[in-house]
Amino acid sequence: MMITMLKSELFQRFAGGFVIGAVAIVALQPADAWPFVEAIKAAAGIA
Repeated sequence: MMITMLKSELFQRFAGGFVIGAVAIVALQPADAWPFVEAIKAAAGIA
């Protein structure tokens, strides 16, 4: 059952899209975004 699901075209397309999306988010993130993320975490009280 699990092997069949992992070999299915639907799962492979979903996983491929997820990987492409994750790489795009990291690649297209502005270099100056991290200070804003840290400021938001500090304001929200998140460590």
